Amino acid sequence: MRYANYYPSSGLYHVSLPLLMGTRLDVLLFGEDRQQLESLWLDTEAELYRREKMLNRFDEASEVAKVNHDAQYSSVPLSDGLWETLLDCRRYYELTDGFFDVTLSDFSKLIIMEESHSILFGQYGMMLDFGGYAKGYALQCVRKRFLEAGIKRALINFGNSSVLAIGAHPFGESWPVGIEDPAGGALITTLNLKDTSMSVSGNTPAHPQHIINTEKSVAVEGDMMVAIVADDPVDAEVLTTAWIASGEVPAPEWMKNFDLKNTYRIK
Repeated sequence: MRYANYYPSSGLYHVSLPLLMGTRLDVLLFGEDRQQLESLWLDTEAELYRREKMLNRFDEASEVAKVNHDAQYSSVPLSDGLWETLLDCRRYYELTDGFFDVTLSDFSKLIIMEESHSILFGQYGMMLDFGGYAKGYALQCVRKRFLEAGIKRALINFGNSSVLAIGAHPFGESWPVGIEDPAGGALITTLNLKDTSMSVSGNTPAHPQHIINTEKSVAVEGDMMVAIVADDPVDAEVLTTAWIASGEVPAPEWMKNFDLKNTYRIK
């Protein structure tokens, strides 16, 4: 059930959505004008659902689900939003030596038609899956809207796996975010965030072998778990996925292509 409440004594507007982009979303938003905060969040929430509708391949009515079906047989024009997203994912594919691959097979076999903004799958069974991109993309949207609205203090948390911090906790110098062991729930470590974002990636009991090493065409096994703190939430989201896919310890050399705050091998 969706929850939203404003607490006048602290200026906190708290929103909790049980399911958005595959997980729970909690938002802590601070300000003195309740109406402004509510209006800002409702507009932002609508935009997040619109983006989920575009990228969720499990929703048969989504744009990407329709592309996954039709691009097997003929070229398919993409909306401006999906086209820009695909080009960004191609950039990450190139900068991560192919370990971030939204086709889950071989991005190089995706036929991209620049003039018509269309694509065609060059290999049968290919599909687009933006699961390692979407939450970072959503947090990037939230940050832009909040900063443009003058928000100085907020925490946006997708299930403790993708987190955006604006400013600091009202009673501290940062936002402390705990990282738990997915196998048992024990606290592994706490990261302190301020004006930055964090992403955590790895296999979990609920989602084992959900990250694909496309170089070897196999699902990644084991309990390796990594976290990245970066200014850009898309960088953090994408690179934790690519790091797990590579299986490299310590962090791969191609990480140097990005401006990251910190990288952590947690397990």
